[in-house]
Amino acid sequence: MTALLAGGYDARAQTELEQWSFTAAEIEIAYRYQELFGERIQRPLRARECLLGRDSFIATYRGMEFAAPCRFITDTIRHLKEMLVTGAARYFFPLDADHAHLAVPLQLWESKYRKLSYDKLLPELVAEPALAALYHTAEHLALGDPRKGRVDPLTRRWKENRNVVGYYDGRPIIILPPEPRGIGATMPPPYYSVGSFNFLASRQGELNLFHDRQVITFDITFDTGYVAGDAPRAQIRAPDVVR
Repeated sequence: MTALLAGGYDARAQTELEQWSFTAAEIEIAYRYQELFGERIQRPLRARECLLGRDSFIATYRGMEFAAPCRFITDTIRHLKEMLVTGAARYFFPLDADHAHLAVPLQLWESKYRKLSYDKLLPELVAEPALAALYHTAEHLALGDPRKGRVDPLTRRWKENRNVVGYYDGRPIIILPPEPRGIGATMPPPYYSVGSFNFLASRQGELNLFHDRQVITFDITFDTGYVAGDAPRAQIRAPDVVR
């Protein structure tokens, strides 16, 4: 998986990914189980007050606590809602969408953040207006055999729209052009990857959004094991060419 996200192609990694692919129907069944019986994400952000109009909440990362703006939570919820509406994502769990890679413009990284350790960087990042997030969806979606005419158009679109960029300055999400072989893209220039967060649907979730006459409850956590600089920048097409 790492090789694929880095923008290169590793035949063994691609084969392993394909072995863990499932049909749209199988993913839906697995998700319904997660919603009803699945475990809750570990160390979720306690940010329920952000849904009640508060300006800030106490975030946690590896036992550290820091004040964070609710704008990070509400914008992330907006990203997730827009992904559902556009069909870029259907479910919040590992077989579809469950993580995002945080990024800032490279120039800002070099001038402001480069020398900070991650425990000091994260509190600054969540309040950064120039912050962006790259979401990977349809992580384990199998399209079927197109030669036999078995690919549903909506499923194909779901797979093609699997690389999404969300912004924390009010702009709507953008969907990046499909990558070869359906792999996950890295953050487009001029952004530099600086961290990540995970999210997972759960009946006991701290947060929620409304979509298609349903309430989806879920959690967000910063405790992912990812640290700044783990993902190399990839030279792919810039957001302004996205249709």
